[in-house]
Amino acid sequence: MPRTALLLTGLPGSGKTVFSEVARSLGIPVITLGDVVREEVARRGLEPSQENILHIAQELRDRYGKEAIAMLASNKIIEFLKQSCLVVVDGIRSLEEVNYIKSSTNAEVFIVVVHASPKVRFARLLARGRSGDPKTWDEFVKRDFKELSWGLGNVVALADKIMVNEGSIEEFKNKVRDFLSEVMSRWCILELK
Repeated sequence: MPRTALLLTGLPGSGKTVFSEVARSLGIPVITLGDVVREEVARRGLEPSQENILHIAQELRDRYGKEAIAMLASNKIIEFLKQSCLVVVDGIRSLEEVNYIKSSTNAEVFIVVVHASPKVRFARLLARGRSGDPKTWDEFVKRDFKELSWGLGNVVALADKIMVNEGSIEEFKNKVRDFLSEVMSRWCILELK
């Protein structure tokens, strides 16, 4: 039976978390790569500040390669793929992560980009107030460029689906629900028989 890893990417504040929440509500397992980094920050006893999160993410990539975060999450991805025809991997940042997941899981991969303009994303990040989120425009721009330096733009260039998220949260939830319902009916039909 075919298994698919839906690889979710987009810059901070674009709506990846909302996408993942909708996926979970539909019973689709979700692995969030940012949580892998936040867990490592906590394991080291560090404050979960933006600076520490970016530093640890960079350190892991420098030490183990651009696929480092996907490597740390791969066992969980494989376990979820044993249970479900579709798994969402939230927070892909490089083609190396895409290729690592593809080769280590033997799953089909489908790249989804969530896009929103910088001003919209910055306003969302200020409103959500998650630990590690930028508090100033300069921090926001610095974080974007750091994530782009990891290769996120290359992943975006190879996207199978781009979802623009400039409207309300409810509008986006409906878009995601419709998309995932279509995906499940197309890719998971074998599980229903």
